Amino acid sequence: MEPIHLYEKAEFSKDNFVPKQIHIGDAGAAVLICFEPGQTMPSHPHPGALEVILYGVEGEGTLAIGDEEKPFKKGDLVFCKGEVPIGPKNTSQGRFVVLVILVLKQLVSKG
Repeated sequence: MEPIHLYEKAEFSKDNFVPKQIHIGDAGAAVLICFEPGQTMPSHPHPGALEVILYGVEGEGTLAIGDEEKPFKKGDLVFCKGEVPIGPKNTSQGRFVVLVILVLKQLVSKG
C-alpha cells in the first residue's frame, strides 16, 4: 500500500464542509473533513465505532465532544468513545481540516 498524502486529498466548498473518504476497511474507516471559515458539522455519535480518533491536520477551530466544546487545532489529537457525539467547527478566518479515524465494533467482535 502506498502512503496517502492528506493535503492532496483535501477539497473545499464555499457551500458546506466536505467529507472526503480516505479509507474504508474491515478494521476501520478514515475521513478527512475540510471546512472553510464559519462552517460547522452538527454534533453526532458514531454508533458503529468502538472509538473515534480525531487529528487536527490544518488550521484551528473548536470541537464539541459530548456537552463540552474545546479549542482544536493543527497537531491536536483526541480519542473518544463512538457513542459520544462529536462536532468540529471552523471558528477561524482560515481553512480547518480534521482527520477522523473510526475503530469499528465489527473488528473487535470478530477478534
